[in-house]
Amino acid sequence: MIIVLIIIGLAIVSGLAVWLIVINRQNKPSVITSDAPTKTVQSTPAPTETIIHMAAMGDMLAHDTINANAKTSSGYDYQQFFSNIKSIYKGDELVFCNQEGLSSGEAYGISGYPSFNAPQQFARDLQSVGCNMINLANNHMADKGTSAIATTVDLWGSLKPLAVSGANKSASDQEKVAYATVKGVKIGFISFADFNNNKSTPSYSVNLYHDEVLVRRLVTEARQNADVVIISMHWGVEDSNIVSSDQKSAVNLLSSLGVDVIIGTGPHVLQTVDVIDRPDGGKMTVWYSLGNMLSSQLALKELIGGVARFDITKTLATGKVVISNLTFTPTFMSYEWTASQAANNDLLARKNCMIYPLNSAADALSRSLFNTTASDQMKYVTDTIGNKVKIN
Repeated sequence: MIIVLIIIGLAIVSGLAVWLIVINRQNKPSVITSDAPTKTVQSTPAPTETIIHMAAMGDMLAHDTINANAKTSSGYDYQQFFSNIKSIYKGDELVFCNQEGLSSGEAYGISGYPSFNAPQQFARDLQSVGCNMINLANNHMADKGTSAIATTVDLWGSLKPLAVSGANKSASDQEKVAYATVKGVKIGFISFADFNNNKSTPSYSVNLYHDEVLVRRLVTEARQNADVVIISMHWGVEDSNIVSSDQKSAVNLLSSLGVDVIIGTGPHVLQTVDVIDRPDGGKMTVWYSLGNMLSSQLALKELIGGVARFDITKTLATGKVVISNLTFTPTFMSYEWTASQAANNDLLARKNCMIYPLNSAADALSRSLFNTTASDQMKYVTDTIGNKVKIN
């Protein structure tokens, strides 16, 4: 009997030992071995700045010849004129364009110089080729009266660009600064013109920079609320490459108000570029005139324009904004006609309207009546623009 009890006790002890071993093995973590190298996960550093790429083009004039060349069986196509230059500013977040004159459509009569009104397709096509910061402050904006202004303003409103400024439907509309937020950077945009051809329209119809009270009020608001303040100025002496005393006076005022960039249009020819020290310690970039982009004017220098480009960089820690990397790609607005057609001033005989980068315009210039070369015109651009900009 004692032997039986001993055997039973040993069995119990053995079973308990086995059970403890099994439990111990189950509670141990599994060890997996591998010959693969250990990977080190590196964290991506947080960005310290935001960069916005901006382009700007000058006067877009829907002359009768341009409208005739844009006419199709079903309407108008202005996009075709930009096919050679769109790659210059492709990918830029902001693209400034000056629509010189109305785009209020057939109801107001399609006409070119001296009373401009384009088909509504003109505005739609400018948007389609990339224009998203639109200046409507120019001397031709009131050519067809207040109703046509309202139609053009409403049209651009329906197209929903990033910002439109310069023409207004009411006095209260004139008090509004156009704002756009791009990549988290808030931009204030305001447009002014030197004068309005149609003096019968209300003073609020077109923003005029000689109204210093208006300029101070709008620019001060923009400076208080935006990271970047961009001002469009339609100014200067037509067909003159020389910056006028009036332009310089306006620059002094805008500099004192803390403007970051001035984009100038109006003279229909190129003028210099400058970077000015502001009284507050910042800097202001001034493109005095970008010349014409789309037009059918007659003088050669009226057909030389270009695409201005620059970077807007905001330092996130401080909020400081710097304008840098100024470049300019010259363009040639080409059309073709014969010497006899030119002698007879047969303007509507001109055909094959097209914008070319100047460095690709040798053939186009050879087909023109100007007896010049691309290299000659590149020298003209370099001499006019100055040394603050890299010319492509």
